[in-house]
Amino acid sequence: MTYSDSALDTVKVITIDGPAGSGKSTVSRMLAHKLGWIYVTTGAIYRTLALMLFEAGTGVQDRGSIERFVAFLSERYRQDPRSGRVFLGDREITHEIRTPFVSEQASLVAQDELVRRRLLPVQRKVVLDCNGAVVDGRDMGTVVFPDAPLKIFLTASPEQRARRRLEELRSQNLEPSFEELVREIHDRDARDANRVVAPMRPADDAVLLDSTELEPAAVVRAVLKLCADRGLIPGLQES
Repeated sequence: MTYSDSALDTVKVITIDGPAGSGKSTVSRMLAHKLGWIYVTTGAIYRTLALMLFEAGTGVQDRGSIERFVAFLSERYRQDPRSGRVFLGDREITHEIRTPFVSEQASLVAQDELVRRRLLPVQRKVVLDCNGAVVDGRDMGTVVFPDAPLKIFLTASPEQRARRRLEELRSQNLEPSFEELVREIHDRDARDANRVVAPMRPADDAVLLDSTELEPAAVVRAVLKLCADRGLIPGLQES
């Protein structure tokens, strides 16, 4: 079933794409709360698959495991629509999938054509039967929800993105090297932008926002104005 033929046609979707550390998750979560919509971070689905493959001691070359794990994900993956906390069955894996190692593995897994094809319906399934959804990722506006009425491509300088990632990891009692984080960001950007399948790029009709010098609340206000201008909400709601 294609996107245009599915029930997703009737769902309001705002896509927020962009590289790692650009503020997608924070902005998407805040925006969804303002709108009273659900928040979906699709990158967590790739991270979950990467974690499952690692724990099973295998990789994307094991096609049988890919098929089994994706089927399991389809039934057992769950994301809290407000907080973004991620569960695999009864097991919460929110912090496990945010470690630098799993992040790196997820970037590698996401380059695989079979993985992206199999996870596409899983990503779309999450937003069914809702009144509206804010989804973040790297190909939401170009591949997963190409008909979304509002698409944002959020970016920031590599150094600022590394600082944000450093703060996040420190909150988890981790102390990575800032220089190493900058290097990883450059490497991941190159992989995401140059992969053969669904490369990271702004959709042709996406609005580009640079968050380097902006607080998340300022980015949310800018997106809310775009929502109002496009008739997705009645008007701006000041906080």
